[in-house]
Amino acid sequence: MELDAEPVPLISEVQRVAEELQPKAREKEIDLRLETENAWAEADEGGVQIIARNLLSNAIKYTEADGTVWVRSYRADGRAVLEVEDTGIGMAPEAVDDLFEPFRQASEGFSREYEGTGVGLAVTKRAAEEMDGSVDVDTEEGEGSRFTVRLPTAGGGEASENGERTP
Repeated sequence: MELDAEPVPLISEVQRVAEELQPKAREKEIDLRLETENAWAEADEGGVQIIARNLLSNAIKYTEADGTVWVRSYRADGRAVLEVEDTGIGMAPEAVDDLFEPFRQASEGFSREYEGTGVGLAVTKRAAEEMDGSVDVDTEEGEGSRFTVRLPTAGGGEASENGERTP
């Protein structure tokens, strides 16, 4: 995976992916909420899109009807943060250990009722690490999950509401 680092406005990438996946959320009657602040990551734009798409797609997939998915972007502790939280099925602690391994899904122990290849989170973690970032998960079975991606912050200005760079 070859990634090029450049200033990327997380707000723009989050909005783009949310618009793309909104029909899927609407179809499942999931409330998709964006809580974005002006955060710029020193990252690869395509890599950020892959991360956002994989995490948001999973959140929608594992959240039942009338659930809620939050997508957040903000700055914290000198990092640009992308966070996806849901009210979905969550995971048992033992499932988290292998979660980022290719071809694994938390639902494997169940009836395997959820579609997918099980590579999305492995790709997500690898993309984040290739951009000097990290991925953490906080989850509880039956209570939902929160995935937090921390990326290097781009130096310089802030982003305006529409994602344009300001000094």
